[in-house]
Amino acid sequence: MKWAFTIQQKTRAALILGVVFLLVFAKNCYDERKVAELGNSFASVYEDRLVVESYIYQLSDHLYQKKIMLDNCSSQENLGNLQAKIGAQNSAIHSLILHYEKTRLTEKEAVSFQDFKENVATIEKLESQYMAGVGQALPEKKVTLDASYVSAAENLHELSGIQVAEGRLLSEKSKKMIAGSSLLTQFELAILIGVGLLIQGLIFAAKSAKPKKPQQHFSLN
Repeated sequence: MKWAFTIQQKTRAALILGVVFLLVFAKNCYDERKVAELGNSFASVYEDRLVVESYIYQLSDHLYQKKIMLDNCSSQENLGNLQAKIGAQNSAIHSLILHYEKTRLTEKEAVSFQDFKENVATIEKLESQYMAGVGQALPEKKVTLDASYVSAAENLHELSGIQVAEGRLLSEKSKKMIAGSSLLTQFELAILIGVGLLIQGLIFAAKSAKPKKPQQHFSLN
């Protein structure tokens, strides 16, 4: 029955190797998926957070420049030049808003961004009214305009805070994925070592099961 024992040992070895193959294949599929997710996380950090943070900075700067120009304009003499400069700032703001809208917005971010756009529309309307009456006593208009600038700045500050929070979440998610993949790699290595020991044991068992050849005794005539 030596042949039956040999077939049994080979069958066990084949089953073990088959299980190992499936585990390694599953691990590779898992790693491939996690690498893709990790790549998306890093891309999101750059495209949806870092780039957006630069948009927020530029929007804040354009609003500040407009406020300074209006604060320093007190007569009709430079009104034409002022309107051209304000128009250029508004065009830049609209362009940045369009770029911002193309990024992935969280639910909270979308609400804050909508508030900001509404404040921008209000600011442009008030700016036109204020410039039309430059040189006249318009203290109420200026107070309302300044309040709108403050509201828009608060919107941008809130949006900036969202970028930091979302970036932190993406960073933590990436760390968890790396830790999970490392743990599975260690588990895979342990399985491979265990399987190697099992196969080695099966080989030794097969050798020990072979019947020993009887020793031949020769007699001298």
